Amino acid sequence: MKKIFSILSILLLTFLIAACGASDEEATPNDNNSPSEDTTSNGATENEQEKDSTEVSGTTVKSENQEYSITILDGYELTAEEPNKDLLFNKDNDVQSMRIEVYNASEVNMADITNNLVEILKASTSEGKVDEITEANLIPSGKLLEDVKAYEAEGTENKVYGYTFLQDGLGVRLTIFDTNESPALEDFVKMAETIKID
Repeated sequence: MKKIFSILSILLLTFLIAACGASDEEATPNDNNSPSEDTTSNGATENEQEKDSTEVSGTTVKSENQEYSITILDGYELTAEEPNKDLLFNKDNDVQSMRIEVYNASEVNMADITNNLVEILKASTSEGKVDEITEANLIPSGKLLEDVKAYEAEGTENKVYGYTFLQDGLGVRLTIFDTNESPALEDFVKMAETIKID
């Protein structure tokens, strides 16, 4: 009788230990899943943020005229236009171009730079009308970009756009000249997102 009781006790203990072990195993993955799901979720968020700063497949070029570098798509070329101004143009259609001016962000008032840009855009059109750009794909974006202003001059034969923003310690002002036929604005915006201090 004692043997049977002992055997039953051992079996009961074995069953309880096995049950506890299974419970722990089930709890462990669940406990681990929550953080790993959070990690995955965080990882996805980080990836989305990285996508905010467009990866341009091209050649990174250092300006010979100003203290910045930019990644240029195939078919475009960067050249010094005049002191403190560069011109990035489409080699197949040089009417399509982007004037680039950069400033030390700590030394300029970007509101003044932006106001001056708006006046330049107004002067480029007979109607003197400038509208803000609202289409997301036509506005530079990225983790390092701040205070982005985007404008379009109305009533011009070809399109004229203007942008100001802060990025990587730089104040950036862009004036983009584009055509109505086969516009290149989205290419210029993608390249603008890669401007960084050199």
